Amino acid sequence: MLIFDFDGVLLNSVVEMSITAYNGVTGELATSPDELPGNAIDIFMTNRYHVQAAGDGLTLMQWCLAHADLPPDYRLEAGAYQDIKTGVKTPLAERTTWFFAARKRFVEHDIVQWRSLNSVYQPVWAALRGQGAEQVIILTYKNREATVTLCHHFELPVLNENVYAGDHGTTKIENLLQIQDRFKKNRYTFVDDSLANLQELDVHFNAKKPVLDLFLASWGYIGPDDASLAQKAGYPFITQEDLIVEIDTKLH
Repeated sequence: MLIFDFDGVLLNSVVEMSITAYNGVTGELATSPDELPGNAIDIFMTNRYHVQAAGDGLTLMQWCLAHADLPPDYRLEAGAYQDIKTGVKTPLAERTTWFFAARKRFVEHDIVQWRSLNSVYQPVWAALRGQGAEQVIILTYKNREATVTLCHHFELPVLNENVYAGDHGTTKIENLLQIQDRFKKNRYTFVDDSLANLQELDVHFNAKKPVLDLFLASWGYIGPDDASLAQKAGYPFITQEDLIVEIDTKLH
């Protein structure tokens, strides 16, 4: 059974996420990149690969705003990013709620502009559309409403019940347990662009016997060392063409 992450695998949402994170931190209602100060948005996008749950996007943006005078390609080392996260006292679930509330404000203010800041990854999106949306299972830290809205906007009418999302701070481990309980398959294949997500799932689900085949997408929000780290961990570092082969094999 094939399962897809959303942001960074099927959808490129990095600009929208940057602006939403800015709005969540500041209480503003920015709708375009040029409304953010200095190099904040570029620094955020450069370091987007560090972020797992949406609430951590607020943490990263807060740091970017405080350092908006740095070069746009300034990259935080993994240890430095972890130190920033560790220093945050507000629980992740609460930050995630704030992030999704900021997104909701944006959508209600100007849904056309909000949608325009997102794009789909091709050719993998077209391959999915060709197989039938009812078979597509999405496991994401994005909120369900935004995920379903964007899928339908880009003409992939996924079923609401097939989107396992990050509302209320739900983790990918918790959602995958729900997927297992529902589908009762012996084996699952999951494609994500976050090495940290794959590592967490690997530890939880593959400790006793292999249940998950884990692929790292090479076209999403990838860190500079992720290809070599994925190879060492035994996760295939796949192209969109590789994923399309999986789609043609497992979705039909």
